[in-house]
Amino acid sequence: MANKKKQIIKVISTILAVVLLFVGSFGGYLLYRFNCDKSSDYRFVSNDYSNIYEQQTPTYDVGEDGKFTVLKINDTHFYNGTCEDDKHTLSYLKNVLATASYDFVIVNGDLVEGFNLKSDYDKYKAIDLFADMIENYNIPWTFAPGNNDGEIDGDNDAIIAFMMEYPHFVYGNSEGVYGDMQFFVDLTYNGKLAHSLAILDSGMRKPKAIGKYEYIQESQINWLLDGINERKVPTSVFFHMPVPSFETAFDNGEAYKDFTMYKTYPYTDIPKNVLFDDMTKDNKYISLISCAHQHSNNMCSFYEGRWYQLSSVSGYSAGRDDFIVPSVTLTKIDVTADNAKDMYTFEQIAK
Repeated sequence: MANKKKQIIKVISTILAVVLLFVGSFGGYLLYRFNCDKSSDYRFVSNDYSNIYEQQTPTYDVGEDGKFTVLKINDTHFYNGTCEDDKHTLSYLKNVLATASYDFVIVNGDLVEGFNLKSDYDKYKAIDLFADMIENYNIPWTFAPGNNDGEIDGDNDAIIAFMMEYPHFVYGNSEGVYGDMQFFVDLTYNGKLAHSLAILDSGMRKPKAIGKYEYIQESQINWLLDGINERKVPTSVFFHMPVPSFETAFDNGEAYKDFTMYKTYPYTDIPKNVLFDDMTKDNKYISLISCAHQHSNNMCSFYEGRWYQLSSVSGYSAGRDDFIVPSVTLTKIDVTADNAKDMYTFEQIAK
């Protein structure tokens, strides 16, 4: 009886040791993948992220017609750039880039898939294929980080440093401000500042992949308001995860003509972003807030003096409801308009 008991204890101990070994090994692997930077595995990266703090505000002259068009691409969720869905997305975007008319490209978050442990997952290969495609058109472009981009194999700062290698990529950040990317793009007309674009980092999940969504922090909002109030011109603000006021704008605002409106789920899934609403609601210069993130929602409404525009997915690798066809959004800004309502025209291009 005693020997049998010893045998049982030995078997249980062996099983526990194997389980602990597996958990320890897998946990260690997860920690490695969460914290490693694999950008250098694919191509040589010479830029240090800290160079971002030395960038001057990019400035572009608007043509005689007073129009400046932003092409917004969001939620492509590239997996490795070569899977069938990714190839479909790249083919679609290549056609848009070749045929549409635009002056600036904003990748408004979730360019790549987030947490993924499959062996053929390669977000840097996907980014490289995407960036090389954009570079062919000699148009300035930038990236507002999404909640998924920096979840594994390198944080958002690693992605941004990787993108710095491309000649037409523009970027910036301010020391002491939360987040990895925020800067202004100034638009001049007839030699005077006429409009600004503001790019913000709206955060991710903390802890990575499994935690709650972050929200736009007070330091970021103060940075934004300081820059806007210094410029004193209408400003279009771009970031990935929406603020709760999108819900109110959807329900009570004036919908843009011929724009498909979907509310598949509430626009309020980042409730702490109410801080952004509270701190910016009285600012008279914010004329547009443009977001993404909610794959099967889509809207464009004018509410309380500003436009609220949220785009559904741009990629075939992104999860979405069956009725959603990947699209991009063209936002044409008329810098000569004397009011926010008449300042914009919006168009979505689907395949």
